[in-house]
Amino acid sequence: MRQVATLLLAVLGLASNAAAGDIDGKIVGWSRAFPSPEHPAVVWVEGLPTRPVNKNEPVMAQHGGQFVPPFLIVVAGQTVNMPNEDEVAHNVYSLSPTKLFDLGFYAKGDVKRVTFDRPGLVEVLCQIHAFMRARILVVPNPYYATIAVDGSFRIRNLPAGTFTLTFWADGMTSFSQQVTVPQEAKAVIVRVAWPSSTSGK
Repeated sequence: MRQVATLLLAVLGLASNAAAGDIDGKIVGWSRAFPSPEHPAVVWVEGLPTRPVNKNEPVMAQHGGQFVPPFLIVVAGQTVNMPNEDEVAHNVYSLSPTKLFDLGFYAKGDVKRVTFDRPGLVEVLCQIHAFMRARILVVPNPYYATIAVDGSFRIRNLPAGTFTLTFWADGMTSFSQQVTVPQEAKAVIVRVAWPSSTSGK
């Protein structure tokens, strides 16, 4: 029988003015290990108008025979730099439906770039070194946060309105929950069930 973790999600919308507010949330009663760099958890907001993409280019390097960092969050439309800092050549690629790419072989000092156009999870691999693996989570907009070890998170400077919070955690099934950011401070309590026995991909 599939085990289901019943959670209590407390979301507090703190509006600093009529146009912007924060979401302070906390997941309590989790029956699994809390998030860690090896098992990340992320929450983001959906249902917002499209905004110009941040021109900053995150980096996922090949260093010491590994991808560094092994997990990276980017916003749809952002470009990621993938420099080779190793003495040996690599061939970085992905077969993920979210983003298919093959950068070919490139040596130390060379930099390849990939633009991630749409949200989803991308598994990054090296054709030469099968032990090299990383993941890139592409979120739809800059309104996202990693979930801390105590289950808390904060998403800042949202406009007032009703949106969808989407939760993703390594090894768990993603789920979504509607939330309203009011124009005045108000607490919203939502009970949700997060299946814990299926993959979070």
